[in-house]
Amino acid sequence: MILKISQLINDIGFSVCHQIPQRTLLFGKIYMPVCSRCTGIYIGFFVSIIFLLLAFRKKESDLPPIYIIAGAATFILSAVIDGGLSYFMIYSTNNAVRLITGYLFGAGIAIMLYPVFSYQYYSSPQSKKIFDNFKYFIYFIVVAVFFMVILLLQLPPLGKFFYFLNGIAIVFTFLFANLTLILLVPFFAQKTQRLLSRHIIVPVVIALAITTIELYAVFRIRSALISSLAK
Repeated sequence: MILKISQLINDIGFSVCHQIPQRTLLFGKIYMPVCSRCTGIYIGFFVSIIFLLLAFRKKESDLPPIYIIAGAATFILSAVIDGGLSYFMIYSTNNAVRLITGYLFGAGIAIMLYPVFSYQYYSSPQSKKIFDNFKYFIYFIVVAVFFMVILLLQLPPLGKFFYFLNGIAIVFTFLFANLTLILLVPFFAQKTQRLLSRHIIVPVVIALAITTIELYAVFRIRSALISSLAK
């Protein structure tokens, strides 16, 4: 059973990442299912959204203060710049930088996307900025630093944990993005007062179906391209 799940996670990783071993974090003998930058992006997004869901339970739905938006934009640009400069061989990066900038990218996207989800999901969203209280942003950064440090240590006993967390984070990222898009449809929007509600079931099922189709389609396309190039 575990082998089948591991193979599924590898296939999911193959759908979204080049999986070059030299650019992938290694925990003992366990390679992550995606490269270090992708590991940062997906785990960064996953952890950040969970933090935001727990921290802002009063249905805050406005974008954060401008300095937080600037910070999130900087987070996103860090990965774009690092990836772009290394791709064009202007400078040489490494797995630590890839992971950190990837995590910041995922966190930045989460900060910008969460208010949209909150506004579209709740029937009476609060017109209040997330991170209006700066201490929550400090907590957010502390959590981010904690996960980045733990990942960079690449402790072998944590290999299986982060391997499976990585797979979950990939699916979650696609699922949450698709769910937010579905909630833009008026029929599904602003139906509930609380996070865990029966009103979330149908949108989640639809989002999961779309996520499955997306990942499977990309997997098949990549497999076909690699097979054709190998001939």
